[in-house]
Order: sequence, then structure tokens, then C-alpha cells
Amino acid sequence: MILTKPNHIKIYGHRGARGDLPENTLDSFEFLFENKITAYETDTLLTKDLVPAVNHDFRLNPALTKDSKGNWIENDDIKIFDLTYEQLFRFKIGSIDKKSKYGKRFKNQKILGEKNIPKLSDLLELTSNNISDNLIINLEIKSTPVEKNLTPPPNVMARLIVDEVNKTELKYKVIYSSFDWRVLKEIKNIDPKISRAYLTSDLKGIVNNKSPWLDFIPLYDSDSRELPRLIKALGGKAWHPKSKDINKDMVKISHEEGLAVNVWTVNEKYEMFKMIEYGVDGIITDYPLRLKKLCEDEGINWF
Repeated sequence: MILTKPNHIKIYGHRGARGDLPENTLDSFEFLFENKITAYETDTLLTKDLVPAVNHDFRLNPALTKDSKGNWIENDDIKIFDLTYEQLFRFKIGSIDKKSKYGKRFKNQKILGEKNIPKLSDLLELTSNNISDNLIINLEIKSTPVEKNLTPPPNVMARLIVDEVNKTELKYKVIYSSFDWRVLKEIKNIDPKISRAYLTSDLKGIVNNKSPWLDFIPLYDSDSRELPRLIKALGGKAWHPKSKDINKDMVKISHEEGLAVNVWTVNEKYEMFKMIEYGVDGIITDYPLRLKKLCEDEGINWF
């Protein structure tokens, strides 16, 4: 798996290509492959019967989800972990409620009609048919240390999802990421050689010191060298920070530690230019074709 290339930007489609097609649908990922985008970020969590499903939220999102009768759901507390996959299958995605706050962010998103929430195995099968040298799957495992009964324990999550991936020929094309660093520790326990990326958000001073998200690891100076050094010490291959949290110096420090830096979620052209100027390795975006065109128009190498 090639995470970085000198003087190149890696383009990651966020949840497929959320700006253009409904998020985390198989159509959205197929759209990437059709347009020669060879990397994506997606999310997985487990159903009640421990089936890895592709979905971002712990609960079904009313702005994205319809019931079996074709009506937008109104209950915003339907937990994925309370449903078997057979029950989850009855809900439909493939469109967006343009009247919702979420929908207003993606007014030009194409409507696909009724689509099922995919199993992770469905997405891996699609991806297996589109293998290339530059393929990267950024698989974010959804887990939380601050709310109970939304997922199984981190060790169970890690084992089941890694096992699902290992059934395919994609084992060496996946980098696992999570905001819940306990999950990444469990993946390391399974096999230290598995590539892991450490997600962070909203770094301000010592806000993350002994945070449950960081598995209670002391962190006193998140604006300097300590965070990249910590990730490196934990065996991480990459740091995935929120784009607004970083600057050129933090990217330089990360590179000195041998870490790839992939930022999220970068949608506007001025932000894309800024991240490229900072020297990041990858950009995770809802609009991968927008970033691709920007690179081609400006003579910026991408892969």
C-alpha cells in the first residue's frame, strides 16, 4: 500500500463521494472507480448480530433514511447496534431530505432511489473488482468510549472487522482509523504490522490530555511535537487530523516522525490549495472530482 509519493497528493473520496452521490452507497464508491479515484474513506460498525455494516452514524440519520414504506424516518434514536442486519436491510438510503439541515449542505447531491445499507463485505467485493497499485481503503471503525450500548467492546469490534477484511485479497490495501484509540490498540494487538491511522479533532491546548478517546494517554502539548511523536510511538502509519487543526509546522514535524498526514474533510478550493501548500500527503473530500480537476488545472501531481 502506497500512502505517500513525493510531491503528490492522494485523493480520498469521503464516504464515497458524498458531495455528488448519497454517502456510503455502493453507487458512490463505484462512481469513484469510474473516475479513476483509487482511494476512499468509509465507516463501519456492527449490527446486533455482529455483521459489519457500512454506515457513519451510530443511529439511523432521518435526513438520509426512509422506512420500508418509503417515508423519511422521524425517530432519531434507532441504533444500528439494536438491529440485526435483516432489520437494517428494511431501511433505505439513496437520497437526501433536501429540507433537512444536513440536506441543505448537499443540494446538488444526485438522487439514486431506494438503496440498501451495505454490508462491509458488499463494499469489499466491489473494491476487489477494482484493485490497482494505488488503491487505499481508509476504513474508519466507529466506536465511542463515552456512551454505552452503541457498539460491542473494542476488542470484539477489532477482531470481527479485521477478520472480515482478511477474507478478501485486500488485506494490504486497508489502513484502519478511529477516533477511539482503544480500537486501534486492539488492532495492534491482533497484528502490529496492520496499518493504523489515528484520528483527531478539535485540538486546543491540553483538551485531549488523558482523554477517553485517546485511551487516557497523557497529552500536554497537542500544538507541538508531542502528538505526532505519540502516534509514531504507538506504531501509527498516519495521522488523520481535522484540516482546521493543523499548520505547516505540524505537517513538517509529522513527516520528521515518518507519519503520513491525511486531512479531513476538505471541500472548498481555497482549503484544498491551503492543505497542498502545507504539504499534507492526502486530502479526504466530499468532492474528489473537484480536487482532481483542481490538481489537473494547476499542474499538481495526484494519485
